Amino acid sequence: MTVPSCVTLGLRLVLWTCPANCDYECQHIITDKRLARDPPMIQPVVQFHGKWPFYRFLGMQEPFSVLFSFLNLLAHRNGLERVRHSIPSTYSLRPFYLAFGYFGLASWVFSMIFHTRDFSITEKLDYFAAGASVLYGLYFSVVRIFRLDRPAPATQSILRAWTVLCGLLYVAHVTYLTAWSWDYTYNMAANVAVGTAQNLLWSWFSIKRYRKLHKLWAAWPGMIVAWITLAMSLELFDFPPIGDVKSALLRAVEPYPVPTGKKFSYGTAGFRMKADAGLDHVVFTVGLVAAARSINRNKTIGVMITASHNPPQDNGVKIVDPLGDMLQQSWEGYATALANADGDELVAQYEALGNEEIFDDQDPTQANRKAKVVFGRDTRASGPALVKALKAALDALDVEYIDSGIVTTPQLHYLVRCLNTQENPAKYFGEPSEKGYFEKLANAFKRIMKDRKPVQGHLVVDCANGVGGPKLRELLKYLPTAQEGGIDIKVVNDDTLNPDILNRDCGADFVKTKQRAPKGFQAQPLERCCSLDGDADRVVYYYTDASNNFHLLDGDRIATLSAIFLADLLQEANLSDKLKLGIVQTAYANGASTNMVEQVLKVPVTCTATGVKHLHHAALRYDIGIYFEANGHGTVLFSDRAIETIKKEKLTSPRQKHALESLGATIDLVNQAVGDALSDMLFVEVVLASKQWTVENWRGTYEDLPNRLVRVEVPDRSVFTTTDAERRLVTPRGMQDKIDAAVALYQSGRSFVRASGTEDAVRVYAEAQTKTECERLAAEVEKLVKDFGA
Repeated sequence: MTVPSCVTLGLRLVLWTCPANCDYECQHIITDKRLARDPPMIQPVVQFHGKWPFYRFLGMQEPFSVLFSFLNLLAHRNGLERVRHSIPSTYSLRPFYLAFGYFGLASWVFSMIFHTRDFSITEKLDYFAAGASVLYGLYFSVVRIFRLDRPAPATQSILRAWTVLCGLLYVAHVTYLTAWSWDYTYNMAANVAVGTAQNLLWSWFSIKRYRKLHKLWAAWPGMIVAWITLAMSLELFDFPPIGDVKSALLRAVEPYPVPTGKKFSYGTAGFRMKADAGLDHVVFTVGLVAAARSINRNKTIGVMITASHNPPQDNGVKIVDPLGDMLQQSWEGYATALANADGDELVAQYEALGNEEIFDDQDPTQANRKAKVVFGRDTRASGPALVKALKAALDALDVEYIDSGIVTTPQLHYLVRCLNTQENPAKYFGEPSEKGYFEKLANAFKRIMKDRKPVQGHLVVDCANGVGGPKLRELLKYLPTAQEGGIDIKVVNDDTLNPDILNRDCGADFVKTKQRAPKGFQAQPLERCCSLDGDADRVVYYYTDASNNFHLLDGDRIATLSAIFLADLLQEANLSDKLKLGIVQTAYANGASTNMVEQVLKVPVTCTATGVKHLHHAALRYDIGIYFEANGHGTVLFSDRAIETIKKEKLTSPRQKHALESLGATIDLVNQAVGDALSDMLFVEVVLASKQWTVENWRGTYEDLPNRLVRVEVPDRSVFTTTDAERRLVTPRGMQDKIDAAVALYQSGRSFVRASGTEDAVRVYAEAQTKTECERLAAEVEKLVKDFGA
């Protein structure tokens, strides 16, 4: 680094040399660059040689320290003069008062010299003078409190012994620092110990005198000691500035310590756990990651506090990226690292995140961006306390935030995308409000249903006693009633006043896993029913037939229904050859659904690893990508190219016009940001109305192959690794060949093994032409898992 190093005559008079001047100027060049590059959230000003980079004045290295030392010198001189003129020479304590003043004068003189120019000799003189002043303070405290100044022989003997002891202590102190080790830590500790001793003595003396005299002036020494202790703590603990973010973070996180023995990991659904198991600390750290992510992207970032279909005692938190999608996978590691850190380590991890993702030498303005976060929560009882922890983190970083209150997860995703696109007409997603969300869905539904008649009968909606209940009732205010040609919706399980019944014996996950209607559910045979989950991002349909047999219409069925409808619209709009429609599934999708889509609809299918983030990203590769997990979480994504093509396609017939209008309305009806139970439910109703299908007609599009999912405990799940979207094993070696041989024995046979992500267990999926064959295949593969896993 090249810097000016010319030393003027004035600087030379106060002993500045070329190397010293170069060191000073380099400090300020480095500091100026850090200030331009680094945001206030990570303190950019650092110490050099144990000192802050002050600006010199008239050659004085630390001009304010010199000024303060000079003012203290004047105060001591004034006190000394008052002692000389006010206290009679005959008073026995007068010599001790005068000596105390002289020690103080000496210490401030040497302090002025040291802060003018920092050399080895000036530093030693400053430290030795300060040490002598502090030690004399203790010496004098004992003399005054126990009145060792009095002329009694016994008292004078004690005074002489005390004087010799203090003198020897000082000589030993100076000798150790000079001849043995110039130890800053020891020097500070010695001064603190001596100062603490005299402070305790004066405090004890004040309390004793006040109890005896009951006069306020008797407590003055103790009050003065308290004031001096607070003032000295600024130097002893070297507090950073009040507004410093590091100190603000340490104060803010103090009520939310990381639990001992707990390890947290950010997964597909963010963090999820028992709400009282340290989740408040995790939510606090998520606030830090969201703030950093906002600066990194220069966009509003979302935070959703929910545990979806989990029981009410659980809760969780996840981060929503600018377009309403999930947090970029490369940032999950930062979230995990911060969640497992506390105190100074938390600050260090946050600084590391800033250095990696915020500071950009190519764009120094990036670090000065204002962080913006929008957040919401579901109806769980633990929600308000977790919101408090989140706000503590955001306030510590001075983040601009919007508290959306109780919302569904898809609503929060919608708000994030709207806030980040509202200034861009080409990308405009909607009004960033709950009202805007309802109006967008309702208007799209009305447009697409304009020339369609709803399917007859009720739609019974089980809201899992979660946030979907009140939000669905609010949405119904924007939709046409049954008398106006709308859907006849009956809302059940919408009790949010009792948080303990959330997801209990109801909701999408219960219906899917138990393969039966919610407990106490009253629905007529062939009546359409659907269940949302706790945060309203999943939906599954079902019904009972005339023989009271239960039939589930899960995410696979919703995906195929969507493909049927969209393929027909593309054909009618003359866009089948211009836009590529595709479905994304996981290995758990029933083979019959895959065959139906590929063989009958001639729509391509992509298989990905389990997890919404994998499905979502794969769906983006199509012009129109459909993805639904079997649990009912999914949506339809339209690419920018598809949206532009649908808008600009030339009309050639009324039929084509109707199809294009329906496609345009579908773009607004399905939530482009994330799977949305309310949006998906309306879309299913639109398709059924378009086809005039009953639920039996829908189920009749294909017959599910009998399937079985088996959980097998193993000593070490890491033994089982997969490839080909988790459909084939890589290890244990030779096991996949055995599975292939077993599958070959059964008609329409298929089976795969996948390790659990959270426990030492693997899951065996099997399907075949008949239920008996399916059971046999599952048992054979289960045995292979036990044999190879052992």
